[in-house]
Amino acid sequence: MKIAGIIICFLLTFALTGKSFPQEITQSIRGRVVDKDSQMPLPGASLVIAGSEPQIGTTSGENGEFNFGKLAVGKYDIIVFYVGYEMATVRNVVLISGKETVLTIQLTESVQKLDEVVILANRNKAEAIDKMAAVSVMKFNVEAMQNYAGTINDAARVVSSFAGVAVNPSGANDIIIRGNSPRGMSWRLEGLDIPNPNHYAEEGSSGGGLSILNAAVLANSDFFTGAFPAQYGNAYSGIFDMRLRNGNNQKREYTLQAGFLGVDATLEGPFSKKHTASYLFNYRFSSLMVFKAIGIEIRGDAVPEFQDMTFKFIAPTKKLGTFTLFGIGGTSKVHEEENTFTNDYRTDMGVVGLKHIFFFNKSAYLTSIIAYTGTRNLWDFKKPDQNNNFTTKASDNLVYQTPKVSVIFNQKFNAKNVLRVGAVSSFISYRLLSERFNYEKDQLFTELDHSGFTTLLETFADWKHRFNKDVSLIAGMHSMYLFLTGNYSIEPRLGLKWKFAPAQTFSLGIGLHSKMESLSTYYAQQVMPDSTVFLPNQNLGFIKAGHFVIGYENMLNENLLLKVELYYQQLFNVPVENSDTSSFSVLNYNFGYTNRSLVNTGTGRNFGLEVTLEKYFSRNYYYLLTLSLFESKYKAGDGLLRNTRYNSNHILNLMGGKDFHIGKGRKKRILGINLKGTWAGGQWSTPIDIERSKELGFTVRDEKNAFTKRWPDFFRFDFKVYLSRDRKKTTHTFELDIQNVTNQLNVIGDYYDADSGQLRTITQLGIVPIFNYRLEF
Repeated sequence: MKIAGIIICFLLTFALTGKSFPQEITQSIRGRVVDKDSQMPLPGASLVIAGSEPQIGTTSGENGEFNFGKLAVGKYDIIVFYVGYEMATVRNVVLISGKETVLTIQLTESVQKLDEVVILANRNKAEAIDKMAAVSVMKFNVEAMQNYAGTINDAARVVSSFAGVAVNPSGANDIIIRGNSPRGMSWRLEGLDIPNPNHYAEEGSSGGGLSILNAAVLANSDFFTGAFPAQYGNAYSGIFDMRLRNGNNQKREYTLQAGFLGVDATLEGPFSKKHTASYLFNYRFSSLMVFKAIGIEIRGDAVPEFQDMTFKFIAPTKKLGTFTLFGIGGTSKVHEEENTFTNDYRTDMGVVGLKHIFFFNKSAYLTSIIAYTGTRNLWDFKKPDQNNNFTTKASDNLVYQTPKVSVIFNQKFNAKNVLRVGAVSSFISYRLLSERFNYEKDQLFTELDHSGFTTLLETFADWKHRFNKDVSLIAGMHSMYLFLTGNYSIEPRLGLKWKFAPAQTFSLGIGLHSKMESLSTYYAQQVMPDSTVFLPNQNLGFIKAGHFVIGYENMLNENLLLKVELYYQQLFNVPVENSDTSSFSVLNYNFGYTNRSLVNTGTGRNFGLEVTLEKYFSRNYYYLLTLSLFESKYKAGDGLLRNTRYNSNHILNLMGGKDFHIGKGRKKRILGINLKGTWAGGQWSTPIDIERSKELGFTVRDEKNAFTKRWPDFFRFDFKVYLSRDRKKTTHTFELDIQNVTNQLNVIGDYYDADSGQLRTITQLGIVPIFNYRLEF
């Protein structure tokens, strides 16, 4: 806390001192205006800075490009008009001196005749990017990511404030959606399914310690919490459809950052002044690696090290379409050592893809992607034997390599009808080896030892019909076939949006969704009494979930949104242990695999109410309130209806922030103060069988009473303060993000301590101040 106080005093001193410069600092806002359905440029669109006196405006050129020229740095709202199209308002466009702001603005063609079009100012500013989205979708905003308290510029931590999303009490950035296991969601990048993009990601998980995707390279994206369109598959809880922004194609720009977590650099610009091709490149490595490189030794229970890289190269052509080469990669490792054990863990992941968009005409285009994804998880846990020699008690060596091919065709027939069809094939090769020590038999057993190849094939079709300007119907079908098991799934999807009043919208979503298990579960093995190896799960089917969502939105004014959703999810075909006395279900798994014998006879159900009240940034402040009330239950082989691990019943998030403008002209600085509070019900746990644990000398759970013990309610408050100063060609930003500012020690687990013979509880980390400095020029 003393360190945090010193940093805050420094920020205030920086804010209140400095030389006086009478001239105003300026920078450019430019970009393109395109048709949302066909992605074709719209020349002649009118763009106006809202509230400007005298009015500041411009018009898009032949390729839909526009440029407002030099504007004073600050935040702007841009209103866009185009004949035959619905008006669009782009909110909170941030303009700093260190970088140009480059936008792509998508307009929706009106289905009415020109003389019938009525322009309404208070339309929903959080409209999804995906034109087929109807319900349960939130627009992920990069600016919010950099402002919100407690997020440390991590996309997964940002969405934990959204309605229906729970935070992992342990501090990992798992995304727990509507009471489902975090394993039920899927990550996407540039329109393609990708492996878990987090450092320290466990096998089969969707989260980790920190996102590999850096805030400096992300664009606004879509986050789905249910009933998602037919394009999205192999997930039953949610989708995070991430996008990388394009590098500046006219001017070279740079961003440098250094802080508690790491040091990184971002480079972007045109390859040549004669062409519009551009590059975007970011590289980051942990601060501890910097200390190690300069000879400073860091001691502690565990010393984490990580580094990652992101790039996007885009090259438009006149006749052959647009080519994009993109990729991310990250490696992370940690060494933990005490007198009684050593623990070494390493994860690697990478994605590289080549995307091509070809326009056949003004209404049809084809998107093709060829990509390669790969992951590797290495783990070695050792304990001393009777001779005090450290021997392996658990180890993993799990490697996946997956080439992918994706083809999507988009056809806009007219203002009322749009068709999107596609297919993606994932060619999965794998090498899986895992060992675990059986303390009862005092022997190291191989639980997983398999290598091979299989294919997952997915196809989809989406059709959107607009009956009029107020009513849209989206119908689709997704299919999935796994060659390994011969299992397939046909999944109908349906969405409806009805704008029944100028500022009010009713929405409906229905869909069937499914997901394959991780290959480690399919190939987990058991050793029979005669020493033969048995693979109990090699024919396991997909887990499936039916989603039903009803939504209501009301733009109370141009900056205030009220959103309410009711949902019901019926899960079936759930893998559970093949025993009529077992409580085991994969719905309670965070990560990993099991070699238990599983069958697809389990069920589950989730239902709830979600309320969002969001005040968009205006008049220098914003706030977001989300309330989630829900129930999450499951049935395993024993047929009993139980709480799932994630059935916390209620989640309340309240966050907000305000910018204070200090000084004028070139002496102007912005001091931002942001707060976030979370109150959630405790998660459920299986109690420890004390007598059995004492007998065996390690933690044994009472699975007959699975998930009957509840942890105390979860409380956490975060505080973030930042100071931004624009100079003529540079922007300096100092940030202090204090995690868990009240030092709340929430209980996250328990275990049996064999040394003392007592039960011990595990609590999350206390207060953690995280400082960061960013220079943009």
